[in-house]
Amino acid sequence: MTRAMFAALAALCLPAAAFAEEACPPFEVTGSGPDLVLVPGLGSSPAVWDGVKDSLAKDYRVHLVHVAGFAGRAPEGDPATLVARTEAEVIRHLDCQKVARAAYAGHSLGGFLGLMLAADHPDRISRVVVVDSLPFYPLIFDARLTPERTAAQAGVIRDSMLAMDEVTFAASQRTGVQSLVRETSFHEQVVGWSLTSDRASFAGAFHTLMTTDMRPRLGEITVPVTVLAAANAYAPRDRVEALFAPAYAGLPGVKLTYIEDSFHFIMFDQPAAFEKALRAGLGD
Repeated sequence: MTRAMFAALAALCLPAAAFAEEACPPFEVTGSGPDLVLVPGLGSSPAVWDGVKDSLAKDYRVHLVHVAGFAGRAPEGDPATLVARTEAEVIRHLDCQKVARAAYAGHSLGGFLGLMLAADHPDRISRVVVVDSLPFYPLIFDARLTPERTAAQAGVIRDSMLAMDEVTFAASQRTGVQSLVRETSFHEQVVGWSLTSDRASFAGAFHTLMTTDMRPRLGEITVPVTVLAAANAYAPRDRVEALFAPAYAGLPGVKLTYIEDSFHFIMFDQPAAFEKALRAGLGD
């Protein structure tokens, strides 16, 4: 059999998908100007950026990431690798859009992902704005925690999420949102995103946050990073500063901005202050 005949036979035996290029991610792109990637948090929709999207689109070409498995988008792959796969998908999207380098802003899980991207792909990410996220999530419970110490508990929480029936999970989300969003008019929207998320993707991403510590890699980040942190009556500014400043101590030149009277979803609770701080972090 000649080499040409072998190749032809192999082509008949393999599915057409084996030769197809991977499709571009289904992300909305709007506006014109320098490129800016926006990524939502755990279980959230890209609609979390609706309050600033149109304004930003006047000055930026905005790329709105919809994480697979979150807020109605179908899940893809192993839930345990969701964060890593989302990182790869952002880079693939930039390739598809022929974007050499982009600014980045991410909320919560999206902010954590921004640190990963800045460390792994400094040639593709020009600056990062982290919205109310830590380089190691369990620090909010105890500054002495490590991934090794949180692994067992993270597994228990993940398994508990997966075991909940729909009614119990919905009740947990409606309770939790009260400490995440001060503005009650947004509560059902945020809960709805969680309830239309794939549960395994939701739990898998949370497990990654509980067991991945980016602090040892902060020194590798060479692009400008601004961190926006929420402060309120339950988490006063002095306590928030005592949490965030040591957590980011390993990141040279980091700018920490504290926004008062806000819960975790700063874009909902303090929209004007949020956009001002976001634009400052983007260098406007």
